[in-house]
Parts: sequence; C-alpha cells; structure tokens
Amino acid sequence: MTALRPYQEKLYNQARESLKNNRAVLLQLATGGGKTPVASAMMESVYGKNKRAWFITPRKNLVDQASEHLKKWGVPHGRIDALNQESRAFKIHVVSKETLQRRWDKIKEWPDLIIIDEAHLNLDFQIELYSRAPLTTKFILYTATPERLDGRGLSVQGGGIADIMIEGPSIPDLTRQGYLTPIRYFSPPLEGLNDLKYKGTEVDEEQFEELLQRKKIYGEVVGHYEKHGKGRPALGFCRSVKSAYQMAERFREKGHNFYCIEGKQSHKEIKQMIDALKDGTIEGLTTCDLVLYGVDIPRIEYGFSVRPTLSFALYMQMIGRLTRPFRDEKTGYEKQDALWFDHVNMLLEHGINQNGVILPPHYADHIPWNFHGTEKRKRDKTLKNIKLCPYLDFLYCDNPHCATCKHNPDKTVTDARKPMIIVPAELEEVKKPIAMAERSYDDRRIIEDKISEQVLKFKSSPDELPNVIDELVKIADDCGYSPFWIYHQLVTENKHAVQVHILAAIQRAKNFKPGWIYFAKEKIKARGA
Repeated sequence: MTALRPYQEKLYNQARESLKNNRAVLLQLATGGGKTPVASAMMESVYGKNKRAWFITPRKNLVDQASEHLKKWGVPHGRIDALNQESRAFKIHVVSKETLQRRWDKIKEWPDLIIIDEAHLNLDFQIELYSRAPLTTKFILYTATPERLDGRGLSVQGGGIADIMIEGPSIPDLTRQGYLTPIRYFSPPLEGLNDLKYKGTEVDEEQFEELLQRKKIYGEVVGHYEKHGKGRPALGFCRSVKSAYQMAERFREKGHNFYCIEGKQSHKEIKQMIDALKDGTIEGLTTCDLVLYGVDIPRIEYGFSVRPTLSFALYMQMIGRLTRPFRDEKTGYEKQDALWFDHVNMLLEHGINQNGVILPPHYADHIPWNFHGTEKRKRDKTLKNIKLCPYLDFLYCDNPHCATCKHNPDKTVTDARKPMIIVPAELEEVKKPIAMAERSYDDRRIIEDKISEQVLKFKSSPDELPNVIDELVKIADDCGYSPFWIYHQLVTENKHAVQVHILAAIQRAKNFKPGWIYFAKEKIKARGA
C-alpha cells in the first residue's frame, strides 16, 4: 500500500468497502492514472490472505504486461494462456480471456476475486463468466472509459454485471497534481465531412479516403507537424491499416522517419518500432487501433487523428495515449505538455458543455459516462460557441481575455478569438457490407460477442430459432456473409444430416423463394461429400 498514490489508495479502499455489499464493482480511472498498481495491490492483499485471484486481460499481448507488474510487486503468480494451464501451486493467475473461453470445463478451482481489465470490451464474455462463477466470487472491473461502442450498459441496470461504479479523479485534477501531462487541443478543419456517411460508428472508408486525397489532408497533416511538432515523438491514428501505411509514407517523403504498426506484424517487429520511438531512433508511428489499449509509450508528445468516429470511448482512448508523463533519467529532460491535432473535428461530436462553455473532454471536471447504457450520446446544439486562438493555428481556447494571454502580441485586443469552422456531419448508416478483416478491433469483438450470444441462445432454447435467425441475418448482411454462413454457425454437430427447419427459417428471414431450400440442401450435401 505504501507504493500507491493517495488517490489510488482511496480507490483501493472504496472498492474493498463496496465489495462488502456488492458482488461486482467497476473502477474508472483515466488513462495514465495507474489502474494496474491498484489491481496489483489488490492481488497482493488476496495472496497475503491465502485467497485466490485472477487478473483477466482482453488481449494475449497484455498477459506479459500484467505479469511484469505483479513481479514488481513481488506477487508469485501463474498464467492461464495458450502455453500455460491453471496450476494449484499458485493462488494468483494472469489470464488470457480467449484461453479461458476455450477452457470453461477445465477450471480446477474458481478464484475468490476476479479482476477484469478494459471492462468496456467483451461484455458478453463478462456476463457468461459472471453466471458460471460461484456466488462467492467477487468481481472488480477496470476501465478508463466506462461505456461501450454499441450503447449497451456495463451496469446491472443496463444489462451488464457491475452493481456500482466508483470514479477516480478527473483528468484536470490528475493533471494539476502532476500525474498526467497537460493536453493542448488543436482542431484544423477538414471541410467536406458533411458529405460522408457512417457505417455504424465508423465513417465510410472509401468515401473518406477520396476526401483525404481531394483535400490533400495527408500533406496538411505533415505540414502541421512540421510547424508545431517537429522534434516531438508522434503517434497518428488513421481510419484503416491501408491509410496508416500511406500516412507514414507521406511523412517519409517529406524527410520524417515515420512507420506504421499494425496487427499482422510480429510481436518482435512491433516492439522494435515502439522501442525506437521511445529512444528517439524514429520520429513517429501511425496506426489504426493497435495501441489503443494497454500499450504505454509515455514519450509521445504529439498526436493526431484523421479517424472520424462516433465512439466517445474510442475518441478518449486515442487522446489518452498522450497523457502519460515522461522524464529521461539520463538527460533530465521532462515532458511539459502534449499537442493533439484533431484533423477531423471530433470536438464537434464529443465536446462537453460545462457551464455554457464547450470543452474538450480532457479539460472537463466531470465526464457524464453512459454507464447504464440508457441514453445515446447526442451532439450538443451549443457547439457553435467553440472558439479558437487567432495567434496559434487552430488551438482551442476557453480564455476570452486575450489582453492577458502570453500569445497575444497586441495587449489592447480584448477577445480576438475566432469561431471554429462548423462542418455538420449527417450520420447515415450505409448498407454496404464491411469485411471483418477491415473492421477495428472493438467492432470485431462486438460482432463476435453478438454471434456467440445468438448461438448460445439457440442451443439453450431451440424455440428461439426465428429470432436468432433474424439477428444472424443482420450480422451476415453487415459483414457480407452468405446465408450458408448462418446455417453453419448453428449446425456444429451431425453436419451430414441437413437441418431443413434451419434452412426454412433462413428462407423466411431472407424472403427467398421456396425453391431455395432444395438448392441449399443439395449444396450442403455436396459439401459434406
């Protein structure tokens, strides 16, 4: 406990007290605020009481990171992942979520406490885990952004498992105490967003790429970096892996050492490039969503986004990559601030109204999280009040007294701020399918959870087949899957015997002609042969 900061110790004690009356508690703490030390202290306490605990990570690569933290705290522990099984020799285990899902029937001993990292992901997994665990097992959920892309709630009231949410200090409070780096928010406008359409929470990729080329936004991104961020380690978020590679290439064409990191690269390649950014060998990285969760690069001082999104959680996670403080012990250099360039005007979508002033969320004293999933976020109609500095290009400014500002060369000017250029985006869902491989990590996880939910519903209640088929048809249409994909999701045993009633349900949902069932039967038989 002596290693915890005062606010971390407060969260620790609040969670402990709350678990006396609740089975599942969610702890919210801003990115960079130090959730893992609190979790490590909890597991150290469990170990000291001769109890058992699991720390569950949403991605395989985060198992190593969690294990390293426990080693620092001197907590003996085992691992449950693709290469390791549960061992009774250890009271504490770091667990891969994917591995646990495959080994429900191999659990030897349920823990007394389960800690789930990045709890805004994998909601259906949490619900299943919660239902399988003994009633004596307690849960602590951790996240910096306690709301989901799909609008579902993390609370029991919203369909999740958390009985209560405990919020940590605000981002401004942590910044004032020196635990987070101040963010300077710039918003260069990308005109033409009003012509774009959205697929779910993400903008249409082909339309957006055409707009970027037409407006030469790649060149503008490089130009802003050259003017404001040259010499600062940089990280940029792009709409797709393809555009992330293109963005890095544009930077290199201008003489800047930028590279793309993405999921198909080896763990070794990714680590080498992140280490190169940390030690200054390269100037910047571009990505789609690889470093959104669990990757710490405190050295980053310049961030930019050309990725429009309706997801508030995703937006906050991107900016959160810049907020970690950094000090070079060898040279004594200390990071003073971080610059965030929002090239797609996401402040218009996600700004927070505080006392009549629209703030970037990282400036707000309180963020109204959609913990219960009861409301959809709506764009604030007062966003027209956003003002930008006239002396520093596109810098967000909430100070109306230019005469007292150090950036103002003419102290006689009272308020020279100019209004932000408003680019209204009419959000419409486009029916064109998007392949799973082209989607963000979060979108893929949401879809996979929905598929698993429907398959389980059918297996437990065959009478639910019509409703299950309707839901799977929506997913198939959205992802570009054929009707036979739906059939094979539900028929996992005795595949040689054609399940005509399932084909009939698909035929009804898709409004196919009756003759389709005969065609489908013959195709399935031929595939089986």
